[in-house]
Amino acid sequence: MFEFKQLLLNQYNINDCILFRLQVMKQADHIDRLIAKWKREAPEYDLAPVEVIGRAGRIMEFVDRALESKFEEFGISRASFDVLATLRRAGPPYRLLQRDLMQSLLRTSGSISVRIDALEREELVRREQHEEDRRSTFVALTEKGSKLLQSIIPEHLANESALVAGLNLQERKELTVLLRKWLAALEEDGASMRQVHLGMVVLPPKVSLLKRRAVGLSDQPGLLVHFVEPESIADMVGIQKGDLLVAVEDEEISSLMALRKTLNKPKPQKKKLQIFRGVTPVTLTLQTKHE
Repeated sequence: MFEFKQLLLNQYNINDCILFRLQVMKQADHIDRLIAKWKREAPEYDLAPVEVIGRAGRIMEFVDRALESKFEEFGISRASFDVLATLRRAGPPYRLLQRDLMQSLLRTSGSISVRIDALEREELVRREQHEEDRRSTFVALTEKGSKLLQSIIPEHLANESALVAGLNLQERKELTVLLRKWLAALEEDGASMRQVHLGMVVLPPKVSLLKRRAVGLSDQPGLLVHFVEPESIADMVGIQKGDLLVAVEDEEISSLMALRKTLNKPKPQKKKLQIFRGVTPVTLTLQTKHE
C-alpha cells in the first residue's frame, strides 16, 4: 500500500492526487476537474468560491435545459410560463397591471411586451384597459391560458422533482436552508447597492465597472442603469437598462449624489445626458423644472 501511494506522489503532483482520491471515493464532477487544473497552473488562486458558484451555475444549465424541454412539449417557452403562472398566483380575477407584471418578473417593458404579444396571439392572455387610468393596461389570464396551466403544472412539478432526485429528503431540507440564507443575503446586498432617481435604479461605480467587465466592455467610469420604471422620467427621456450614465452637461458623474447635484442646477433647463449604450456614445436631453 505504501509503494502504491509513493508511486502516485512520484507520478502526479499533489492536486492530481486529490482529484484521484475524489474519483476513487465518488465520481468527480466538472468543477473538481476544473479546480484541479487551476491548482496545477496557478496554485496561488483562492478557488473556494468556485466550489459553490461554479456548481450552482453548472447545475442551472442542466435545470434550464430540462425545464425548457418540458415547456416545449406544451408549445410554450419558460418565459411564457412565468407570465401565465404569475397571473395565476395573483388570484381572482387573475390579472395584473402590465408594469406590476414586469416588476414581478424583473423584466424591461420592451421584453415583457414581446412576451404578452405572443401570448395574446395564442389567446392565453388578453389586455384590458384600466377603468380609471387610460395610460395603464391590465394583463389578464384567459380561460384557455388557465386550462393550459392546469395541464402543465403537474408535469412541471414532476420534472422538478426528477431534477432533485439525487438528494434524499433530509439533504433537500438542509440545502433549502442554505439556499434561503444565501439568497436572502444577496437580496439584502442588492437592495443596498441600488440607488433610485428619476424612476430608474442605478448601481454604484464599482459595481457598474465590474458588470461592464463581465460582458467584455471597457472600463468606463459611470453609473450603470439597472432598471427603468415604465412611464417614469427616465423612461420618457429614453434611458434604457444597461445604459451607463457618464456625464451631465460634460460634468462627469461619479456617484448618485453627483448626478442629483448636477441635475438640480437651475441652468440650463434642458440638460444633456451623456451615456454609453454598450460601446456607443449616446446623448439624451432632459427637461428640468426650474423657474
